[in-house]
Amino acid sequence: MFESQQSTSYGVITTLFIMTTISILLRIYSRGLVLKSFGWDDWCMFTILFFNCGQQAILYYFLSNGAGLHFAKVISEHPEWMQNLTNALFAEEMIYVWMHWAIKMAFLLFYLRFAIKLFRTLVFWTIGLNTLFTIIIWLIYCFQCIPLSAFFNPTMHPGVKCLKNSILAFVPAAFSIFTDILIVILPIQPLWAIQVSLRKRLELISIASVGAIVVIISCIRLIILIEFQKGTDFTYTLNKLIIISAIEIEVAIMCANAPSLTILWVKFVSRSADANELRGAERYREDQYVLPSNASSRTRNTKGQSYFANCSIDVPMERMPRKEAEERVDATNSNSEEQLWKHDGGIIVTSSVEVQTHVAHPLSPPLAGKGYANQFDAV
Repeated sequence: MFESQQSTSYGVITTLFIMTTISILLRIYSRGLVLKSFGWDDWCMFTILFFNCGQQAILYYFLSNGAGLHFAKVISEHPEWMQNLTNALFAEEMIYVWMHWAIKMAFLLFYLRFAIKLFRTLVFWTIGLNTLFTIIIWLIYCFQCIPLSAFFNPTMHPGVKCLKNSILAFVPAAFSIFTDILIVILPIQPLWAIQVSLRKRLELISIASVGAIVVIISCIRLIILIEFQKGTDFTYTLNKLIIISAIEIEVAIMCANAPSLTILWVKFVSRSADANELRGAERYREDQYVLPSNASSRTRNTKGQSYFANCSIDVPMERMPRKEAEERVDATNSNSEEQLWKHDGGIIVTSSVEVQTHVAHPLSPPLAGKGYANQFDAV
């Protein structure tokens, strides 16, 4: 067994703190400067930036007062550290509960951006439940011993009865995990109902449900809490609790910032790559074939790709004279079909136009059956 875990703790909590701070700053930049849509959820995350600094300071205080060292070493060399750890433990309980409330509020306030009445009602109920659980947990901690001074100096109150450690550990954790699960499942239905492609819906749901990672981490924290309650090496086990608590809070903050970071990714990374792909495709098409300007086919650029709307086109590898292409297009247009029918109270118009060219490239064999098809229905 290692004599000290402090170096590991310093590395983990510092790295996570830096990553979280960067994610908050990027969210502020994305919402405030890029989208110019800075809402209540963003203000909530802005306050978390400062409270997270206080949370980090308490973790450093734990480590500087013997957390991560074996209890026997601490009690023999620095017995005064035990009182410092007790005081810090109560402060951590209070700010830990506050951090969880604020992070959950950042999620829920973001959900209020959805203009769906039933969904917003459920969000408001979840906000109330989150606040109620937070108040209950605070009351549990504040009245864990009566008087509370017995928690800090048990030797001065020998006859005082305090709440069992199992209640102090598992009741708040159960409330927190229950609220986390609600936050994860709330946006699934409204996102699934959005009229976009299945792939896009799954992408949106995966981004919104990334908070499920926090639920998993919270369950792992329960295992360490059991070890902490049963263990005799208080300061050494406390170090494990410091690490898992830091991971839980910092990952939760980064998950809450995930939608804003996705916006930056799409704007500065994905769009740049799609633009390069589009320019390359356009150059290739201009070099390989010519379509008449009065052809009934249309082109549309979506996410950096070019599609022929309402057309199924066999594209040759050789250039065709414009006059011949126009004649073939006109002949094909005479055979085009147009259908109209009612759908959910509206009219869908679907056109199908076939444009085919068959000329061989002197350097390449003809590509038969290689076509591009896309159909757009307007309701």
